[in-house]
Amino acid sequence: MFASFDRPVRCKDGHLFTTIWVPLGSLKAIRWFNQRYQYCPAGHHWSWVTPINVATASETELAQAAAVHDIPVP
Repeated sequence: MFASFDRPVRCKDGHLFTTIWVPLGSLKAIRWFNQRYQYCPAGHHWSWVTPINVATASETELAQAAAVHDIPVP
């Protein structure tokens, strides 16, 4: 369902989407520990996002995250 660096994430407002998540690197977000400040394409706003645990996420959550992908790397 998700490519190698694609991760389902949740913004602080609860929106789910997929983004490129490379460990120890970021080209389109500001990193702060396990969070990133980036544009949320699901809610059309800037927000802190965190990865969701694929093992414990429901199929509905994963489908919602897969339906919306942020912009590709510039």
